[in-house]
Amino acid sequence: MGEASYKNPEILKKIKNYCSYQERCKKEVIEKLLALNLDQSKFDNVINYLIKNNYINEERFALAFTQGKFRIKKWGKIKIILELKKRRIDSDLINKAIDQITDLDYTGTFDKLSLKQYKSLTGSKDSKKRKFINFLSYRGWEYDLIIKKVNDFF
Repeated sequence: MGEASYKNPEILKKIKNYCSYQERCKKEVIEKLLALNLDQSKFDNVINYLIKNNYINEERFALAFTQGKFRIKKWGKIKIILELKKRRIDSDLINKAIDQITDLDYTGTFDKLSLKQYKSLTGSKDSKKRKFINFLSYRGWEYDLIIKKVNDFF
C-alpha cells in the first residue's frame, strides 16, 4: 500500500504525525485509529504501512520508554516491565530494554530517590516507614532494595 493509493489520506497524515511526535507502540496506534473512527477492516493495512515505513518500531519504543521512565520519572524495573506488558510489547524486547539500565545507574538512582524521599517525610516513625515503602513500591522498585533502605534509615 503506497501513501498515494491510500483511500483516506487525511487519517494517514494524522496517524503519521501522531507517530512522528513521539515513539508509539502498536497498541497506542490502534487506539488512536479507533479514536479517528477508522474502519477496523483497514487497520492491518495502515499498521503494516506504518511498520514498513518505520513509523512504528516496537524495539525502539521499548528502549525509549524504558530510558524515559527510568531517567525522568525514576521508575523501577518492576513498574517499567508492567507498563510495557500492558502495551503488549514482546518479552524479549522488554528484557533488552531493561538490560540497557546498568546496575550502577539503577542503584545510584534508587539511592538518590530514596534519600530524597526519606528527607521529605514527616510524622511518626511508623508513618514515615509506611510512606517510604509505599512511595518506592508504587514506583516499581524491588522490595528487597526498599527493605534494605528501611533498615538503613529507620
